[in-house]
Amino acid sequence: TFQFIKHDTLPTNDCIDYHCFISNSENGQGQEMMKINQQKNKQNYQMLLFCRKTGLSIGYDEDNNTFKFCRLPVCKGIAPLDGYAYVCINDIILFFGGQYYKNNNNIVSKSVHKYSIQGKKWTTFKDILPIPLRYCCGLLNEDSSHIYTIEGYNSERYKLTHMK
Repeated sequence: TFQFIKHDTLPTNDCIDYHCFISNSENGQGQEMMKINQQKNKQNYQMLLFCRKTGLSIGYDEDNNTFKFCRLPVCKGIAPLDGYAYVCINDIILFFGGQYYKNNNNIVSKSVHKYSIQGKKWTTFKDILPIPLRYCCGLLNEDSSHIYTIEGYNSERYKLTHMK
């Protein structure tokens, strides 16, 4: 069923839009955690949220109907950004592009960042995207050998079909 279960407020002052929101069960650690909790007859869900300066680990305990929020580090390079593409692969999240506003100008990024979920560490890659990228989504192909960014706009507002 689709029903309202709990109301809570995110511990942030950032406006949350064009963000990264994933289920932590997409990585091996999360799936193992779910199995352990199911054996104990408990349902716990873990989610990660990144948007601008906000990094949160969000836990939901279904048995007690409670949320638990833990702050996560956000590196300086990605802190001003939103509208980036992202993919979660095992224990990492890769972020591509993004945008921010500075002095009434829209700045679009070519950057690529990596977040290690278990290590809670950020890496900014030296290699950058061939074009600035924003308002897009990232998809991983079946054998995890390629990442596609679909739709979106580059800095000149031309719509992209995809980038591999």
